[in-house]
Amino acid sequence: MPAKTLRIATFNVENLFSRPAAMNHLNHADGQPVLDDFHRLNRLLSAPVFTQPIRQEIEKLADKYRLTNRAVKHDRLILREVRGDLWTDHQDGTRTWTATGADDFLGWVELVTEPIDDRAIRNTARVIAEVSADIQVLIEIDNRITLQRFHDFVLVPELAKLGRKPYEHVLLMDGNDTRGIDVAILSRVKVTHMTSHVELRNASGNPLFARDCAEFTFDLGLGSPLTLFANHFTSQASDKTGKRRREQANQVRLFVDDALKTSPLVVVAGDLNEPPEKGNLAKLLEDPDLKDVMAMSQYPDKTKLPGTYHNATKSEKLDYLFLSKALQSQVQKVGVERRGLISSKWPHFDTVVDSRSQASDHHCVWVDLKM
Repeated sequence: MPAKTLRIATFNVENLFSRPAAMNHLNHADGQPVLDDFHRLNRLLSAPVFTQPIRQEIEKLADKYRLTNRAVKHDRLILREVRGDLWTDHQDGTRTWTATGADDFLGWVELVTEPIDDRAIRNTARVIAEVSADIQVLIEIDNRITLQRFHDFVLVPELAKLGRKPYEHVLLMDGNDTRGIDVAILSRVKVTHMTSHVELRNASGNPLFARDCAEFTFDLGLGSPLTLFANHFTSQASDKTGKRRREQANQVRLFVDDALKTSPLVVVAGDLNEPPEKGNLAKLLEDPDLKDVMAMSQYPDKTKLPGTYHNATKSEKLDYLFLSKALQSQVQKVGVERRGLISSKWPHFDTVVDSRSQASDHHCVWVDLKM
């Protein structure tokens, strides 16, 4: 049988059709306070007893975003009240609490979303079509139905322009992120198994993975299956010390060790949200069984363009494709598709004319393997 090239890629698309307004800043740190308030307020609203300190904090956050004022347009957070009321407002400006705890009030806070620029959606499809990976990992996908629609109505026409085939498999499992940003895959290779790891907990009892470490198994027709772990680690904004990313990297390493008992063909891919020098990804970066493709000799721009985010600096290396030893020996080419983002460092698509029309702040990393 003649050798066949298998291309695997990973790309954080930053949502497809809609995105929380708090996440839609050029500088992501600008929206982080809103995200922090969103998570904090939902934790407070789930308290079994609304103690006086909890009531005061709920009031402070609710008033900050005017959540109980139905006459204003809420452009960041919105309060969904399903059953019961938190309090009664009086004309003199005072309020009387009616809810004593979560049993009296069923509700939560949601992030207000904004539509993604149509040009950005088409440029996202253009990046994916240009790379045309056989197995494409995608990060920050709204949900599976959205991904299927994106594939059918936006991506397929872009693929057709280049004479390339649609994807047979469009797969996503819901993760832990309450904003609805999940990891997914598009594949032209037969998928034989899918496993979610959303239920794993850390020592504190919280979900170990902020989204998921989604495990996919592929039949390459070689006798040995290929196992791929698709990841989106916790962001640096909400995990400043890197403790959660370190926990996640350590667990993925254990998954890899277990997968290698079944087959020598293992891939770890995704947005790990940290450059190598910070040290929290050490269990993956220092694993003798794994190597990131951008650290291999086949990647031509290690010194010039070491990163995968924004301007591709060393500190902006956030996206990874780790290969097991058996796959490392089969690497033919390594590349990063950057034309979906404007920069003076590289050419961009003619359809990318400003920051709003960019495909993503991330770049698409790919590797060609001789199988």
